This record gives sequence, C-alpha cells and structure tokens, in this order.
Amino acid sequence: MNNTVDAILACRVQGGRLYGKPLQRLTPNGITIIESLIEYLKSMKSIRTIALAIAEGDENYGFIQLAKNMDLPYLIGSENDVLDRMIKTAEANDITHIFRITTEGPFVVSEHADQLIAEFLSGDYDWAGYKDIPEGTGYELIKTSALKRSHLEGNSRNRSELVTSFICENQEKFKLLFKELPLNLRRPEVRLTVDYAEDLVFCQQVYKALKQKNSLILVSDIIDFWDNNPDLRKPIESIGLDWGTGRLAWTDSDRSLSETK
Repeated sequence: MNNTVDAILACRVQGGRLYGKPLQRLTPNGITIIESLIEYLKSMKSIRTIALAIAEGDENYGFIQLAKNMDLPYLIGSENDVLDRMIKTAEANDITHIFRITTEGPFVVSEHADQLIAEFLSGDYDWAGYKDIPEGTGYELIKTSALKRSHLEGNSRNRSELVTSFICENQEKFKLLFKELPLNLRRPEVRLTVDYAEDLVFCQQVYKALKQKNSLILVSDIIDFWDNNPDLRKPIESIGLDWGTGRLAWTDSDRSLSETK
C-alpha cells in the first residue's frame, strides 16, 4: 500500500486584501511565507513531493522562479478555476492523494501530519483533516478522484478557491475523516494566516521572537506567545472572529475544509 502523499500548493499573487501574500517576507530581505511553509512540509516523512499549481499571468512569475530555485515541479493553469489547476497539477505529476494547505500561512502543525496521513491512507478515505486547528496552520488530505468528482458535479463556485466546498456540501457522497488534535492545540481563535497587513506584522513578530537556527517553530509555542502577548495580538483578534470576510461559512465541525488560494 502507498504510504505517502504529495503536497500541491495553489499559488497566485492576486488578493482582495493583501497583494502577493505567499511572497511576503517574514524578515527584511529574508524568508517568505511560502518558503517557511515549504520548510514545514519537507519535515513531514510522509510527503513525497511538493508541487506548485501556479495561476496564469505574468504577475505570478515569482512562483515559477521559486519552483525552479527549489527544484519543485510546477504547472501553470487557470486563475479562477483553482480546482482544475489542482487536478491538472496532480495528473501531470501522477499524484493520487493530495496534501493541501493554504499558501498564506507560514506556520504548520507539522508534528501531527504523518499520523493523519497514515490513517487517511489505511482507511481509504476521500478526505481527512483536523478540527479546531489554529487558523492558517491546518491542512487537508484529499483523493485526486474526489476533486475530479467535485469538478464534474459542482458549479463555478465549487471550482474557485473554495476547492473542497463541494465535498463539504455533499458529505454523504464521500468518506471523510475528522480528527482532533491534543487539547492545547485546539485553538481556532489563534489567527496565524496572512490575509491582512496586521496578520503579516503579527507573524513577523512571532518569527523574530521564536525562530531558532535549524529548527521549526512549534505551533504550541506560538499559542503560548499569543496568550502571553495580548497587546500584540489585539489588532488581529477581531479579524479572526469572522474567519475572513468573504469566505464560505462552514459549520464549526467543518472548519478544516476552509478555502485556500
């Protein structure tokens, strides 16, 4: 039995709130959000490859350069039909099981990924994810076949950046695995995604305070930083409460299926 998955990162610079979010830097002239994310993915033993599904348009050239510099496979596809872009990237790289995560979050609950991947594969699930995870640090596992069904049976909204919305809205058609993290990590109000300039400032403060050479920042340590620095988190607390204006409103139990670009 296959015991690995492949990560596909949907990439584009366009955004209604903060332009070029994945390419924003955590330190002056230093590491970008997407480069930090890739460091976490590379630490996961069960991820075989990391591929970039890049939106068409000259403005997205930076992602092509990144893929070439890091020797990552990539595919250029529709900006608006993100689901099709993901599927074509999977087909081009012979990917049957996808690890999907937003490219707008620099930190990941990576230490629990291999456990989820093993259960996802052994149970032959169509989708798997953790519930109540700090926003921007979570991920979902999806069969490529489930995405193809979503594209075939869904509508234009399902084919947008809301890649797994068809699965969420038609759960009876798929085999789903919802898992819980240890209690200290079940903190959905902790906002570690970058949608606004205020988010970027907070993540930069986290990186400056907690980053150690040759090691990843644990999300549990970021939660402690969040709890111990109410003044630093205050500008983004109210943003986190609405889960991002314009996003699909999932039920509490289904937040793991939230959108990425």
